[in-house]
Amino acid sequence: MTLEIRDIEGPLGADVIGLDPLVRMTADDLRAIEDAFCRRLVLRFRDMPMSAQELCDFSRQFGELQPHIAKRYRHPDVPDVVLMTNQDDKGNFDRVGAERGVGWHSDLAYDRIPAKATLLHAVAIPDRGGNTKFANMYLAFDTMPDRLRQKVDGRFARFRQGGRLALNQGIMEPGAAPADVVHPVIRTHPQTQRKSVYANPYHTVSIIGMPRAESDALLDELFEWCAQERFQWQQVWRVADTIMWENRSAWHSGSVDYPLDQLRKFYRTTVRGTATVEQREESRLLAIEAA
Repeated sequence: MTLEIRDIEGPLGADVIGLDPLVRMTADDLRAIEDAFCRRLVLRFRDMPMSAQELCDFSRQFGELQPHIAKRYRHPDVPDVVLMTNQDDKGNFDRVGAERGVGWHSDLAYDRIPAKATLLHAVAIPDRGGNTKFANMYLAFDTMPDRLRQKVDGRFARFRQGGRLALNQGIMEPGAAPADVVHPVIRTHPQTQRKSVYANPYHTVSIIGMPRAESDALLDELFEWCAQERFQWQQVWRVADTIMWENRSAWHSGSVDYPLDQLRKFYRTTVRGTATVEQREESRLLAIEAA
């Protein structure tokens, strides 16, 4: 079957059709998928059942995989795969697990080398709810009022897991939280060279060089702009769907609006990206923040 890529109606998203996940992609197919990924930011592969190991092998074709810092959520047999589930080992509702990823963010923005892509594969889903939302941060930047753009473009921010609100800290083992890192508020994509909003509500702490109150006010204004529905599309999950999304130019958020007594289970992999700031420059900026 010939590979086909069909844009989904809306500001982002495309369906990839005609791909066998168990057969290694040709160079031409991989190039076409990467091009669509950079252009549409979210790719959907439907009806592609995979085991944890098969998802891992499929994902590696897009780059080096990055294990999650929360070791207790790693798959016991395939450590590069994360188990995303709303139930504990005894089948009881796990609120910490269920609320992971609820709130607009970009994966691993708290890491010095943040993620390029995330792949999420549906193993079990509730009979309603639990959609995943995505927002196009290229569009958020391109349509931003000049007044707001001038305030944020060229700025840097401090990031950490859970951000300024210390969200969902229950996923971390004691002492495992990484040190704060620096990324630009507006990031230039390493492949497309387009600018997009990279700061996000879940992982951003403050804008460097601003008093905290002023930083909070500007971040609130920025995030309100970026969260407009006109930038968004939602994935309505089916079992055996796999979604691959951009972390360099898109936000995403899960939801807990489904029957909590029903299992919601996914396999997840993360493809490593590239650093946004040189280490020496990051140290200089963090010193400014600490002064």
